Amino acid sequence: MARPRAEASAAGAKNGEYVKDLMRSGRFDGFLPLVLAAMLLGGLALVPRPVAAAVTEGVTRLALVAESSAHNGGPVLAGIDMGLAPGWKTYWRKPGDSGIAPRFDWSASENVAGVELLWPAPSRFDDPGDITFGYKNHVLWPVRVVPEDPALPVTLRLDMQYGICSDICVPREAALELMLPAMPPDWQLTETASAEQLDAALARVPVPPADPDILDVSWRDDVAPTLEVRLKECGADCTPPALIAEGPRNVWFSAPRVTREGDSVVYVMEVEVLSPAMLDGKELTFTLSGPDTALSIRKKM
Repeated sequence: MARPRAEASAAGAKNGEYVKDLMRSGRFDGFLPLVLAAMLLGGLALVPRPVAAAVTEGVTRLALVAESSAHNGGPVLAGIDMGLAPGWKTYWRKPGDSGIAPRFDWSASENVAGVELLWPAPSRFDDPGDITFGYKNHVLWPVRVVPEDPALPVTLRLDMQYGICSDICVPREAALELMLPAMPPDWQLTETASAEQLDAALARVPVPPADPDILDVSWRDDVAPTLEVRLKECGADCTPPALIAEGPRNVWFSAPRVTREGDSVVYVMEVEVLSPAMLDGKELTFTLSGPDTALSIRKKM
């Protein structure tokens, strides 16, 4: 089903903002030639896109899935399932030195009171002069959906903008739609083939640790503003997880240098900020991601 002209124009406006974000930052050089070509050809802003529960374009397959084929008025666990050709990757909400985070727009959905998208812990990719965080080959983002009226169907409509990279980087967009009929509150819902995968993806979403003091954060007296983050109780048999820092808008954290000191892992990262005092009293989020680790820790500076 093609988009009407008015919807295509609205999509073009959103895509223009996405392109502006790409152009504002010097860290997305891999995307710029392709973005400029798309602007010249009108490819991102003017071409109506088909809307379906699943779409395949080039090296990417995208699908809206849910744990059940209907809803009975309660919260629904849905998801965005992305498959990529071997060697291709997409990005986390903080992509690192290059790339750009995906954007998810649910505003055209019907009978939806709330949507919460969750981010599975990403992998760290070390390339020459470039460290990024994201997902290679496959990712499933869990999405918690709350129906507005329990007696009516839920229609999820997603307008998604994202980037994918291999030897080259390509900006993409997709429109997805999934309808879940309404069933009586006492109706026993039947699980879909995606239910088990959604549970596994939920288990990879970072959560707070039992002891938030396993992480110490302090400023280092270096030439440039530098943070030192110390992960305690990670001995010789512990593989240091990747660490990703997030803070206020317009503050950028480098990918950390990692060393060991006894049973601790020390992460040192430079911070691009006008003054470290700008972060006084601000809360930073640190994500620890590894094969057996998915933790999120908030620290006030």
